[in-house]
Amino acid sequence: MLRIKKGDSWEFASLRAKIRLDFRGEESRQSFFFGKEKPELSAESHRQRQVTILKNLPWQGVTLEELNTDYEIYTVASAERGEKIAYAPVELTVTADSLEDLLSFVLRDEFRKIKILEPQELTLSNLDMERAIYKMGQEYRSGLNQEGYLH
Repeated sequence: MLRIKKGDSWEFASLRAKIRLDFRGEESRQSFFFGKEKPELSAESHRQRQVTILKNLPWQGVTLEELNTDYEIYTVASAERGEKIAYAPVELTVTADSLEDLLSFVLRDEFRKIKILEPQELTLSNLDMERAIYKMGQEYRSGLNQEGYLH
C-alpha cells in the first residue's frame, strides 16, 4: 500500500489505473488450402487469448476491476516488409497495492498508455522508488533471459 497525504495526516491507499494494451496481429503464412489469414483476424484471436489469460491469472497485489475489449481493431503499414499489421486494443482498470505491482503491465510489449485514476496526487518515498527501480531491473533482466541475450 502507498502512503498518501490527506490534509495533515498520512493514510494508506491503493493505486487505481487504466492501462491500454494493443495486441498485434500480422498476416500469417500462406496455407496450402486456405490462403493467408488477415492481420485483423490474427490480432482479434491474439486479443481473445490474452484477455482469457488476463482474466484467469492471479496477479499478486493487483485486482482487475474492468476489462474493456470494445475498441475497434486498427491497421498500419509495416515499413520493413510492406505488409499490414493490425492492433487489437484492450483497456484494463486495475487496483494495485503498490507502484511496482503495475510494472508487470507497463513493461509488456503491448503496453501503450496508462492513466492513474487514484490518488490524485502521489508522493513517493525513497523506499517506494527503490522498490520500483529494483522491480524494473528484475523484469528487464527476466525479459532478456527469455530472449536469450543473457547467459
